[in-house]
Order: sequence, then C-alpha cells, then structure tokens
Amino acid sequence: MDSAPLKTLFNPLSAGKGSPFTSPLIHLPSIMILDIARHKLYEAFLTLVIIALATVVGTISTPDTVAMTDAMSAPMGRFIGEFEVAHPILSTILGFLFIVYLSFIATRSTVRSHLYGVNSFAAMTLTPLMIMGLAPQGAMLSTILLSWLVVEALRRLFFAFGSEERQHAIFSAMLAVGAMPLLDSFMFVALLATPLILVSLRCGLREMVICIVGALLPIFTYAYVTWCGGGGFALALAEPYHNMMAPSMLSVEEYFVLPRMVLMGTMLLAMLLSMVMYFRNRLALTLVARHIWGFAISTLIILAVALVVLPSPSAASFVCPAILMSMFAPMFFLRMNTLIAVALYILMISSAVAVMGIS
Repeated sequence: MDSAPLKTLFNPLSAGKGSPFTSPLIHLPSIMILDIARHKLYEAFLTLVIIALATVVGTISTPDTVAMTDAMSAPMGRFIGEFEVAHPILSTILGFLFIVYLSFIATRSTVRSHLYGVNSFAAMTLTPLMIMGLAPQGAMLSTILLSWLVVEALRRLFFAFGSEERQHAIFSAMLAVGAMPLLDSFMFVALLATPLILVSLRCGLREMVICIVGALLPIFTYAYVTWCGGGGFALALAEPYHNMMAPSMLSVEEYFVLPRMVLMGTMLLAMLLSMVMYFRNRLALTLVARHIWGFAISTLIILAVALVVLPSPSAASFVCPAILMSMFAPMFFLRMNTLIAVALYILMISSAVAVMGIS
C-alpha cells in the first residue's frame, strides 16, 4: 500500500477543507456505509459480493425453464441458455465470478483513467446493481457474459486513449465488440459504431486495419464453423444483421415493471447530471479523461437512437448502456450533497430488490 500505483488504485476519497463533502453526516457509520461515492475498498467489495450472490442465486440456481428471449435468437445466446438450464449450479458459480470480475475491472479502469478527478469505488457497486435490476431472468448468464464483453471493450479502449503502444488494446477491444452480436442480436449495433471508435481514437491506417479485422473476426469465425458443419457461410455472416432487424420478443408489460422503470430513471438522471457536471468542470480533468468522456457520451447517444429506431430491442440492450452509465454516473454521486446521494442510492437498491421479488 506504500507504492504510488496502489495508492492511486486503492486509497478512498478524502475530503479537504472547503469540500462540499465535509458535512457531519458523512461521519456517521450508517451514512458512510451507504455513501457509495466514498466507500472504502472492503465496503465496496462486500456490497458487490452481496449483490452478485443475490442476483445469481435468485435467478440462475433453480430455474424451471428458460423462456425464449432475444438473447436466445443469437448463436451463442442459444448455447448459453441451454447450458444454464442443464447446469444451474455451475452457471450460478460462473455468473457470480463474472459479476465480481467485471465489476472489479470496470472500477479499476475508471480509477486509472481519472474519470472523476478523484478516486472512487462507486462503479464497483453500481455495475452489479444494474445487472441485478435490469437483466432478464430467463437469460441471466448470457446477459452477464455480454456485460463482461462490454466492460472488457471499454477498459481496453480507455487504455488505448492514453497509450502510444495501443495496437493490442484496440484489437482485443474490437474482438469483444465483434463477439457481442453472437450473444445478443441487438448488439450488432455495436459493430455499426466502429467508425466512431476509429474517429475517437484518431486511428492511423495500420490501427484502422487492426480495428476492422478485430471487429469482424468473431463473426467470420462463427460463419466458418457453421460452414464446416454443413451450413451456409454467407447466411451465417448475414445472420447477426437479420436478427437485429427482426421484431423483438421483449414483453413490454413483463419487463417494464414499476421498480425497474424507477431504477432506469434514477440511473438516467444520475448520468445526465454527471454529464452536466462534466461539462461544467471538464478542464479540471486530464486530456485523456476528456477524450474518454466524449467517446462515452457519443456511444450513449448512438445506443439511445438505436433503441428508438431498431425493431429488436432486447432486455440486454438496456443492460449494456446501463453498464456504461454506471462507470460515469459516480461523477454525480461525488459532487452531490451526501444525504441526497445516499437517498438516491437507497432508492436504486430498493428498486433492484423489488424487481427480484417480482421476478
């Protein structure tokens, strides 16, 4: 804990003189435990473990059946859904480990990129909470794996923004992006956002080739395996696009229950206010952090337009932007009055628990 990297990664936020966080309320243990913006590492980790266990035990461990969902229309989505039914205990363990891992790397990437100007472990508790409240019960494991791909792609792209030796990071990030449509049909839209990545990273010719090859490789691999099994190569290549344009099987009445809408609305409000706070104080952040914020805002706009325009929004298509927002919304919780931030966090937890109860 004496080395500089460890201090950067693990030291909790400390408020100085004149800070808006020096209210006496934050010295109460009960408030500190619920104040996610200033969690210590063990508090954030304990919260993460509780949320992850509640999520997988309540949805994966004892499934009766896995209903047909949009995720199961994707090649890997079908396979993972069948695996979840056949091996519920193993799926529960894998789901728990992936939630913990993706939450850790999401938090680590935000701290290393200095997205808030100060250190915070808030993403470690917000990210699993979004999976808990927004992921569909019938395709929980595939949604967790898709969330892992989203976080992997983001953290590698974050690294690429601040590194000169970034070819490997770009290639591996685009591999994750290219694999997303194989887990959920709607996420083919992530491939369509490749030009945004090229422009945001200011890629040269070599990096452009690396980016495009990495994005297309998973789908070409799937097409090749399908062709080896006797299927059509061209049909397999076009399958993710056709699945994205197919009508959605998402049940609006069953999915958009009141607690889930409250959770979505609270996260969206926190993200919008974080964006306002970012634009007001962006010069206090590093140049790399400002580039990452610009990329994230552009990505959220593309996903929002796709949700409105495309006919195939799935439950996972709401989880993925929520994961992205959970990595940037801590800006709001850091700068907001402690009591208000705690109240909103309690509201989000209550909404996620209520969704689990309804499901």
